[in-house]
Amino acid sequence: MLVGDILRITAAKYPRKVGLIFQDKQYTWQEVNARANSLAHALLGLGLEKQDKVAILSPNCNQYIEFYFATAKAGLVGVPLNTWFKGKELSYLIDNSGANTLVVHRDYIDVAKSLDVSGIKNYIGLGDGHPYPYDLETLMRENPADEPEVEIDENDLFVLGYTSGTTGVPKGAMITHKNACTGIILRAFEWRVQPDSVYLLHAPMFFAAGGGARLNTVLRGCRTIIMTYNAEEILRTIEKEKVTHMSYSPTAIKRIVDHPDVNKYDLSSVRFIGLTGAPHSVAEITKIEQIFGHVWCSAWGLSESVNMGTTLQPEEVEIEGPLARRVGSIGKADMGIHLRVVDENGRDVAYDAKQTGEIIIRGDAITEGYFGMPEETAETIKDGWFYTGDMATVDEDGYLYIVDRKKDMIISGGINIYPREIEEVIYTHPAVSHCAVIGVPHAEWGETPKAVVVLREGMKATEDDIIEICRQNLASYKKPTSVDFVGSLPMTPSGKILKREVKEQYWKGYDLRVH
Repeated sequence: MLVGDILRITAAKYPRKVGLIFQDKQYTWQEVNARANSLAHALLGLGLEKQDKVAILSPNCNQYIEFYFATAKAGLVGVPLNTWFKGKELSYLIDNSGANTLVVHRDYIDVAKSLDVSGIKNYIGLGDGHPYPYDLETLMRENPADEPEVEIDENDLFVLGYTSGTTGVPKGAMITHKNACTGIILRAFEWRVQPDSVYLLHAPMFFAAGGGARLNTVLRGCRTIIMTYNAEEILRTIEKEKVTHMSYSPTAIKRIVDHPDVNKYDLSSVRFIGLTGAPHSVAEITKIEQIFGHVWCSAWGLSESVNMGTTLQPEEVEIEGPLARRVGSIGKADMGIHLRVVDENGRDVAYDAKQTGEIIIRGDAITEGYFGMPEETAETIKDGWFYTGDMATVDEDGYLYIVDRKKDMIISGGINIYPREIEEVIYTHPAVSHCAVIGVPHAEWGETPKAVVVLREGMKATEDDIIEICRQNLASYKKPTSVDFVGSLPMTPSGKILKREVKEQYWKGYDLRVH
């Protein structure tokens, strides 16, 4: 199967069914397919050749999904750009990808003006009032809607899915049609997406390997509501549209469950919430259950695996009772994903919930490497296994528990300390909104844990409060030796805290241990 086949088949199966909803516009699957075909013809008409790169800088909109399918059907490679990035960062992505065509939404015209790139030959504007020679909607209207005749192989690239850059320079994961289709099918299966589902798609479209795993709604032909993130608007939309399926990063779901009016809305239609992006605290999951009921699953994945990896299904866990011990688990490997947790010698760790190892995976959804980065590829993919950098334990029943990122581990006096374990405890304090535990320089131990905490609005906590709650729940060597309170923490669009940036200020003047 090719990515273009997904929309083509759905349009034939549900031609008059409303597929995409964005603001006040609705499009049937037949209309979406025709628009994608027209854009594919338009791109080829500009002289683009097979596997040329086409970048897009845009917020969420229906045209974004049509862009993915248009480039796929034309045999081109989509390059979704992080809208949180600035001119220099975006210029790097464009240059690294080799894109020769750029689609710019009117909201990002000023950002586009700050780009320092030489390879872009075609600028296409999206929305009214842009200054570019080509207009996306005009190109769709002026080109035929029949299927483009382009020979495409399942191993051709579909997108370059750039990582968030939490560990340095963003890397473009090469996602093929085979990778993307596998991820799309697996996500639909694991998240139980059905033709009668109503899917709320609010997370940035550039995230999750270029949106490959997000296109499962098209595969199943379910109604897909596209919007940008706004907590109150999301609550209103859930009630109005009877939304059944959603997914959230920790930051996004916090704003939903902490919204002062959350209990005023009818949320009973929701039957599946994917908790993704970064590990969710046990305290947070408990609150999600109180508001939405037992409809959540914890999922773990990577841009490099089209966001597939593991899933903890609702029936495998409970808030109270014998299965409550699994609340902090990310579940087991998704269908079609081969997964191991190995020590530094490559041996599988014991199923004892104690021995820590690195998660490694392989399967048809997983990239074969990073575009133009052979050294980084060789460091990450060994003997066919993708080394994720995520550290975990495995319990006696085979359920995985994320401990931390390998590069976030603190070594204090020769002892390994995993910040995630400390953060879980700190999150149980009612005044804590966000926290990051990092290693900071220490004359005797090399480094020692520090907690950097964001408090909830209107609430208070002291350094002694945070250290005391850790002292009561953790071994003495794990508790933070200091706490800093800040107004906010740097984050990726997916809600992952950028610990690299947090650590930099504390390691100035030292032999930097910033990853």
